[in-house]
Amino acid sequence: MAINYDKMLSIDRRIVYLIIALAIAVPTIHPLNLPVTVTPDVRGVFDEIEKLEPGTPILISVDYEPSTTPEMDPMSKAVILHCLLRGLKVIGISYLIYGSGIGEDLFNEVEKIYEEATGKKLVYGRDYCYLGYKPGDYAMIIGLGEDFKGTCKQDNYGKSVYELEILKPIKTLRDFPLMIDLHDDSYINYWIIYGNERTGIKIGSCCTAVMATGMYPFWRAGQITGIVGGLKGGSEYEKLVNEKYNLKRRLKQARAGMDAQSVIHIVIILFMLLGNFAFIMKTKQSKKQ
Repeated sequence: MAINYDKMLSIDRRIVYLIIALAIAVPTIHPLNLPVTVTPDVRGVFDEIEKLEPGTPILISVDYEPSTTPEMDPMSKAVILHCLLRGLKVIGISYLIYGSGIGEDLFNEVEKIYEEATGKKLVYGRDYCYLGYKPGDYAMIIGLGEDFKGTCKQDNYGKSVYELEILKPIKTLRDFPLMIDLHDDSYINYWIIYGNERTGIKIGSCCTAVMATGMYPFWRAGQITGIVGGLKGGSEYEKLVNEKYNLKRRLKQARAGMDAQSVIHIVIILFMLLGNFAFIMKTKQSKKQ
């Protein structure tokens, strides 16, 4: 039976779109739980948080835009949840104006996940707080290094920072042994230059995959403790938190995204192989004729 290679080369694009859509939707709805190997750069962020004693303050800066939330949110939730499960005092802030709403949504969702996972309730102002967007670019970071509460003045909801129990022992950035920057651009450079270099605060990078490669020189130089890059890094971090704290509600958003990416890559490769095979065979048939 002769194969019609012309039909293979002219598959209706709507069929291709449907197959692509299914390849994304199925693993997202029902994760395949493909193997995840934790890399040293991701473990560098996780282990640094694990070294901190419960009750230690940690600063988390939400520095990414709405366009990157599908990639950034999963790792951000995993990191914030990890800090809370460790018993750290989590203080959120944002270098970007977009961070005000993004950070508020993050903390609200993580609070629900924490309560479902542990059966305990968090108290705002005692266990965590969110200061929101603070203007001033690098001048803001310099200000935090000299007078933290004087620079912030109020939280994301208009409450005076002097009324927040969690901030009472905080005077400058030097009172934080570690900060985590959740970023989708080079904003971390300012935290490194005006935070790490001036005050000695350690920094962990959680960023988009496209930014991750630019973070490795900082990591090798010891200016950041580790890198959680893209959905891959997020899936590794989820695995670490799930295994360490044996969560009832397991983190799996980044892992589901990685499953979908893996399947879609396989589908694309198969389409490429099929197309090239059909083209070669059609060419051979034409030469024979």
